[in-house]
Amino acid sequence: MGNTYLEYLKNHLTLALLLLFVFSLSFTQNPFVSAKSHSLIFNESNAYNHISSQLDFGFRVPGTTAHNNCADWIYNQIQTYVDEVDIHDFSIQKESQPSYYCQNILGKINTNKSKIVILGAHWDSRNVAEKDTYNQSQPIPGANDGGSGVGVLIELSRVFSLYKDNLDCQIWFLFLDAEDQGYSRGMYGLEYWDWSEGSKKFVEDIEEFYDSKSEKIDSFILIDMVGGTDLQFIRETNSDAILHNQIFREGRKLGYNSAFPFNPTEMAVIDDHIAFRDYGVPVIDLIIDFVNGEWDYHHTHSDNLDNIDPTSLKIIGQTIESYIKSNFIVGLPIWGYYVAVFSIGILVTLLIVYFIQKKKIKKKEKK
Repeated sequence: MGNTYLEYLKNHLTLALLLLFVFSLSFTQNPFVSAKSHSLIFNESNAYNHISSQLDFGFRVPGTTAHNNCADWIYNQIQTYVDEVDIHDFSIQKESQPSYYCQNILGKINTNKSKIVILGAHWDSRNVAEKDTYNQSQPIPGANDGGSGVGVLIELSRVFSLYKDNLDCQIWFLFLDAEDQGYSRGMYGLEYWDWSEGSKKFVEDIEEFYDSKSEKIDSFILIDMVGGTDLQFIRETNSDAILHNQIFREGRKLGYNSAFPFNPTEMAVIDDHIAFRDYGVPVIDLIIDFVNGEWDYHHTHSDNLDNIDPTSLKIIGQTIESYIKSNFIVGLPIWGYYVAVFSIGILVTLLIVYFIQKKKIKKKEKK
C-alpha cells in the first residue's frame, strides 16, 4: 500500500510539474502576466503638459487659427507613437451661417489585428461661457472640457506603443472635433450647431477606416472631463453596463474607490459615444457629474489649468492602461499569473507530502 501511495503522489507531482512548465512558457511569451511587467507607466506629468500645450494655442474653436494649429500639433504628437494617422475632413454649415472646416484625427496601432478598441476624446473647446456670470459670449479655455481627454489620449498612445506587440487588438486613438458647440441655457457655441457633430460625421464615414467584413470594433471608450479636482465618475446610462462594470472594477482594483464609486450618480449624457452606440458598438462615457458634482467650472472661464489636478489624470490614465493590459493581451491573461501561483502552492504541498510519506515508509521497512 505504501508503494502504491508513493506512485500516486509521483503521478500528481509529474502533472503539477507539467502544468508549471506550460505556465512558464506562457510567461516567457507574455511579459504582461508577471507582477513586475504589469506595473503601470502612464505619466500624469506628460498628460498635464499636453493640456498646457493646447491652452497655449488659445481657444480651439472651429474656424480659428488656434483650432487649426492645435490640429497640426495633435497630428505631430501622435504620429510619433502610432503606426498610422488618418485625417477625417468634414465641413459643417448651418442655415445661413458660414461653412466651417473641421477634422477628426485618428491614430492606429496594430493595424494587422482584427479586433479594434477605440479610445476617444473631443479636442475642440467651447465658444461661449454660458454658465459663467461674466463674458458669457466669450470662449472658454477648455482645460478640462476638451484638453484633459486629449492630454490623456496622447500619453496613452505613448504607453501602448511600447507594448503593442503584446496586445491582441488594434487600438485607435480618436480625437473628435466639433463636439462642444451645441445649445445650452439659451446659447449656442456656434449658431445652430448640435452637440457631437464630429462623432456623427465620423460614424457616417466609419467604414472608410476599417473593413467591417474582416475587422470588428470591440468597444468605444470616451474620455471626457477627466482632469478636474475631486475626480468622481458617474454611471452614464447610455453606456454599456458590462463595459462600465469592467472599467470601474479595474479602477477600484488599483485603489481608486472614490473616483469609481460602488454607487455612482446616474446621468444620461449627450456626448460623442452616442453615435457609436447607435452604430452597434459597446460604449462607455467616462465623465463626471458636471451639473451637481464637486468640479463646478463646466462651461466657465475657470475651466483652466488652475483647476486641473494631475492626480486625476493619473487615476484615469492608469485605469485605462490597466484595463487594456488585463483584457487585450496575447497568450495568457493576467488571471493566469494567479493560477500559476496557486499551482506552485499545490506543487510544494505535494512535494512535502511525498517526502514525508517516503520517510515514513522507509522507517516501516527498517522495522
